[in-house]
Amino acid sequence: MDKKTKPLGRPRAAQGEMPLTQKILMTSIPLFLSRGYESVSMDDIAKECQVTKASVYYYYPSKSDLLTASMVQLMDNVRQVTLKRLSQPASLRERLLDITEAHLKAIDFDLHSFMRKMEATLSEEQMITMRKSEQGILDALEEEFSKSVSSGEIGPVDARVIARAYTSLLMMGHARDGNGHKMFPHENEAAKQIINILWNGLFPPQ
Repeated sequence: MDKKTKPLGRPRAAQGEMPLTQKILMTSIPLFLSRGYESVSMDDIAKECQVTKASVYYYYPSKSDLLTASMVQLMDNVRQVTLKRLSQPASLRERLLDITEAHLKAIDFDLHSFMRKMEATLSEEQMITMRKSEQGILDALEEEFSKSVSSGEIGPVDARVIARAYTSLLMMGHARDGNGHKMFPHENEAAKQIINILWNGLFPPQ
């Protein structure tokens, strides 16, 4: 059990600093993703934030609560960046290439695999919360694909299917071979390959 009794009194952030809740989340995200959930303790997060463990528990009663909030924050950040880049005045292919390269540079891990691993750790309610945040990213992509279908920029595809196909292809950008080496030495090369597969499928342009 990692539940703790919430201490009395709200911890205060130093003047001029980001809110403590935000600081805890922004600190815990890279720790969870780089070390794995089991290897990160609330002590580790408190030390990195330079606050007491009681301060962390004040806002997040358990480590699983903190992980859930961290992943929701991460996916909300991804959604906001995706929406911003989709709004740029460029072709859909150019915007997707831009989003893909930015995503691979910012997130050096397989988000889908990480979430699948957490299914055995988190409650069903926590998993639903995370999936809803992930759906926000898919919704943004679906809407843009639908617009491109309507304008004739792309063929009459199912926007829901192509949005999920795209996010699945993103996982390839972090793929490694049997020796643990990355398939692509640079994010821009991985992004080009991913978008080429999405755009052309098995048949290259003539």
